[in-house]
Amino acid sequence: MFLLSSLCFLFFWIALVQSFPTWGGQITMGSLVPGAAYIEAKSAHRSGTTPRHLDTSIPGTFGNLSIVPDNRLPPPLFYINQNHLWQFANASAIFHVNIVNTTEVVHPTGQVPLQLTLDTKRKGITNGSFRWRGDMLHYDIGGATNGGVYYHCPTADGGRLIMFLKGVPTPQGCYFFTLHGTQSQQEY
Repeated sequence: MFLLSSLCFLFFWIALVQSFPTWGGQITMGSLVPGAAYIEAKSAHRSGTTPRHLDTSIPGTFGNLSIVPDNRLPPPLFYINQNHLWQFANASAIFHVNIVNTTEVVHPTGQVPLQLTLDTKRKGITNGSFRWRGDMLHYDIGGATNGGVYYHCPTADGGRLIMFLKGVPTPQGCYFFTLHGTQSQQEY
């Protein structure tokens, strides 16, 4: 009798565990947020096979977004919702990608750039919009666009990512990049 009740108890627990949904095909965090992608930075001046991605200079912190070598596994996911770019950390942590004004004129452009930052709250310029054109990330505000062009400017604490809303020469000490959404996880 004890053996029979033990087997019934075991089968009950097996049936209970199997009754929980597993969300078939949902094997990555990217599949939990439709449209989420890694943002890979591409540039003609960079050589080698190491991909570079959009992220903060120091993992797990807020502040300046930067272009970082792909030595973190995996890079963060981003998605666009209501024309705003978001970083997906996990099911309970989604962060704002903000566009903020800077106060310095960048040589030799003669222009004041806009900078990309990551924060828990929406800050800075709120009437602009991000969009994908193919797999390339663009930013528009009013009738102006960055044309998908971003500049990574290395600093002592890692770097910052800036953009302009009209064509300018590459700022001194910065590197020209375009940002591309990718679902590829082959390297991870």
